[in-house]
Amino acid sequence: MEQTGVVEITPPKGRRPTAFGRAARAKRIFARLREGWAYDEVAREERLSPQRVRKIVSEVLDKRVVDRGQDHARLQLARLAPALRVAGEALSGGDVRAIGPFLKVLKQLDTYQVTLISKYTYGPEEREKLLNKLNAIAARLKDDPPEEARAAEAAAGAPGSEARGSGATIDDRGWRG
Repeated sequence: MEQTGVVEITPPKGRRPTAFGRAARAKRIFARLREGWAYDEVAREERLSPQRVRKIVSEVLDKRVVDRGQDHARLQLARLAPALRVAGEALSGGDVRAIGPFLKVLKQLDTYQVTLISKYTYGPEEREKLLNKLNAIAARLKDDPPEEARAAEAAAGAPGSEARGSGATIDDRGWRG
């Protein structure tokens, strides 16, 4: 089989590869598989059995870190966006052959968007905690009048409303306004 872009360096017969050699071999194996080679063709080129090639592929895939479902869905949605744009532009240009790819992309988008829908419901403890936070915020806002109200008080001549020699206003708590 003709090779495109794969380096042809395989270790000599009888020598065990180092860690670097094993990593390079795994890269070569995956490159050949991406090019469409069969396991037995890869095995012949690497001087291994097809079972050993399958085991190497399995080991590499087992070591991969898998994203959480939502992270993976976001990644897939980002990858599908350009395909949707291209298919949509082809459809708007009148190309009826783009209908099939457009529908396939929409189906994939629907699949991944369902993953992103939150299914969490608040329990009584979470509601109580949220209500306490909202009440604390409301109390702080009641105690802290807006800037315009402080300026109106200063203009009306409220006691203690002028800063020492600066002409700026100070509220009842001593804050400069």
